[in-house]
Amino acid sequence: MTPIYIDGINAPDEIKDCVKQLSSDFTFYRESSKGANGYLLFGQNKITDIRIALKFYYWGNNKAFHAEPQKLSQINSDNVIKILNASYLNDEWAYFITPLCEHGDLDDFIETTDIGNHKAIDMVNQILIGISFLHSERFIHRDLKPSNIYLCDEERVVIGDFGSVKHIPAGLTTIPASSHSILYRPPESVTTNAYGISGDIYQIGIVLYQLLGGYLPYEDVAWLNKKELLHYNTLTDDFDKSTFVDQCLKNKITKSKLLVMSSLPPWVPDSVKRIIKKACHKDPSQRFNTASEFKAKLHQVKPQVLNWSLVNGTPTLVKNGTTFKVIDEDGIVKVKKKRTSSWRYDNSFTGNLKTVIESINTTV
Repeated sequence: MTPIYIDGINAPDEIKDCVKQLSSDFTFYRESSKGANGYLLFGQNKITDIRIALKFYYWGNNKAFHAEPQKLSQINSDNVIKILNASYLNDEWAYFITPLCEHGDLDDFIETTDIGNHKAIDMVNQILIGISFLHSERFIHRDLKPSNIYLCDEERVVIGDFGSVKHIPAGLTTIPASSHSILYRPPESVTTNAYGISGDIYQIGIVLYQLLGGYLPYEDVAWLNKKELLHYNTLTDDFDKSTFVDQCLKNKITKSKLLVMSSLPPWVPDSVKRIIKKACHKDPSQRFNTASEFKAKLHQVKPQVLNWSLVNGTPTLVKNGTTFKVIDEDGIVKVKKKRTSSWRYDNSFTGNLKTVIESINTTV
């Protein structure tokens, strides 16, 4: 791997100087464009060959808003990324070093991989296990989203990016919200700037929605209706445009109109939709009280959830030894199935995609 040119990275001079010092132990070979909360680089230990991620984040000499890396480093969970080292750079910047998850983050996974119902539930269960460890030590993450959840391999996911993590002092149940990732901010953080354990529950509910195929675009203008878009196009200043979009998003968040349940594929059952709605309820008291309660509900419904998935873009289900594929031929929904080695059409299934899926679900 070719080392990067440190003076050319997109970071302040004090961070570049720190990277140069760390280069005595590590070779840095890539800078990430996903460091929205700071600056992220990838490297490799020169002696052990262990690949690492180096994250710089702004803390502004305000310990009340700063995660405690010493305590975080003591959390031992297979689903929380391990902090190998952490330090203050100066009164503005701090950094931590973690192992590199070679398979990327859930954003990449969602974009490139067809995810089945069971896989989505299993991944969220692991996220809930990891967040339970954080919550047990009175830490809340405040920025749970697909780009901050990583895949160590095809079976294990870990929570990462601790730039927004904060400890809840004894006697309190909420703290100020993080200003990052407005798309994932729970309603109470928009209206009162309060964030507690239920805020993490809300964000994990959104992640489940995304893993199952729910519509949640990252492009600003995708959230605007026709009237809002007309006003947006009259604005010439980028800051004004960003502020206007943020306000439109806040309105959707506080009115529980961010998630569009009808955008979920027809093979996502109502039982799972109800779980998402509860996790993302606009009233924090109506959400799951704990991550364990959320996980227990998923465990309860999973046996009744058929494992539909997209295989090369085609809705596919294996049920009772028979594989079903739902295909579109010239605008007509048709079903192919096979029990042994050959596919054949089954013309007993007719109607639109939703109707056909429901009919297959009830097939013995």
